Amino acid sequence: MHVKYSFLCDAANISQTGNLNVLGIFDSINTKHFPCTHPHCVYIASIVFHRSEIGNHPFRLTFIDDDGNELIPPIHGAIDAALPKMTANIVLNLVNIKFPHKGGYHFDLTIDQQHICTETIHLNQL
Repeated sequence: MHVKYSFLCDAANISQTGNLNVLGIFDSINTKHFPCTHPHCVYIASIVFHRSEIGNHPFRLTFIDDDGNELIPPIHGAIDAALPKMTANIVLNLVNIKFPHKGGYHFDLTIDQQHICTETIHLNQL
């Protein structure tokens, strides 16, 4: 398996025909004060599987700061690899995420207990 893409955005959904619709991809947030709360964002990851990996795959998303502190409880779920597409999307709505200080924050995605990617967001003080 490999990651086709991963990112954070303002809004996303999967249409009835299976298309991923995305609005406002970002990798930084600017704010005047800390701590701050971001009201809503969406974590997206698209995973491509090999034919030998057909089936259900548990995943875990953790959210940590530069010091390794977990800021929300890990999010657990599962995705299916199935013929003929062999691609699965993870779409997670995240609400009221608190950022205690400026710096880097990291969304770490693990699938089948294997780290697969990290998406980093930077919090900047204006």
